Order: sequence, then C-alpha cells, then structure tokens
Amino acid sequence: MENNENIVSQQTNVPDNVDYIEAIKEIKNNTVNKEAYLKLKEENKKLINSLVQGETLENTAKPEIVDVKELRKNLFNKDQSNLSYIQNAIKLRESLIEKGERDPFLPYGRNIIPTDEDIKASERVASVLNDCVDYADGNSDIFTSELQRRMVDTAPIRRKK
Repeated sequence: MENNENIVSQQTNVPDNVDYIEAIKEIKNNTVNKEAYLKLKEENKKLINSLVQGETLENTAKPEIVDVKELRKNLFNKDQSNLSYIQNAIKLRESLIEKGERDPFLPYGRNIIPTDEDIKASERVASVLNDCVDYADGNSDIFTSELQRRMVDTAPIRRKK
C-alpha cells in the first residue's frame, strides 16, 4: 500500500515541476535585460528634463546629401565589383527619383513613352537588385550568385554550324 502512495505522490509532483518550468520560461520571455532597461530609463529622464526646462532635442540624423555627378562618376568607374556597381546604380536611381527626374531604369528614347507595365518592371528590377544586395551582406561573389539565381536567361541558344 505504501508503494501506491509513493507512486501517487510522484505523479502529483510532476505537474508541479512542469508548471514551474513554464513559469520560468514565461518570466524569461517577458523580462528585459537590466542594462537595456537602465539605458532606456536614462534616456527618458533626459527627455523629461529637457521638456521641463523648455529645451528641444535636436534630431541627430541628418539626411544624406547625395551628389548625383559623383554617383555617375563612380557608376562608370571600371575598377569595381558587381556589388559596388549595383549599389551605386541604386543610389543614383533613388536620388534622381527624389529630385523628380526620370527613373534611369525606365526605357528612354525619342518616340518612347514609358507605360504602366514599364514602371512596374523597373520597380521589380530595383526590388530584386535591393534584395540581392541585402542578401550578399557586402560580399560581391554572393551578390553575383544570388543575382544569377534570380535572373531568367531569355537569350536564344545559338546553333553550331
């Protein structure tokens, strides 16, 4: 009979342990690193003090001034990797669009008027290039490999004579 009581008491302890483990997991998931909390608390204190004293906080992030001429010069530099070329092309495109100039990824010519389909295609190209640059994380070989993986070669196969 004592054996039965031991078995019962062991079984009742198991669920309690599970509850403790779940409680510990929940605490770990819902708590913040003390250093991060103290840093945030200090920033809030500075903000409140500046508001009380009537000061304004300056936005330290200044917009990046892009020189289009310099970007074009860098774009056509022959000694650069595929990755740096595409990064320069994307920066040039973004700065030209911001200034209200035409998108360099759109078709251009005397009798050519870009259609909605052309605009969507240029956005798709820019998106794929940005994805490849982000994926490469600074490695030109990885960028080239990822770009080739995503591109579809539509050139016809030449027949040997």
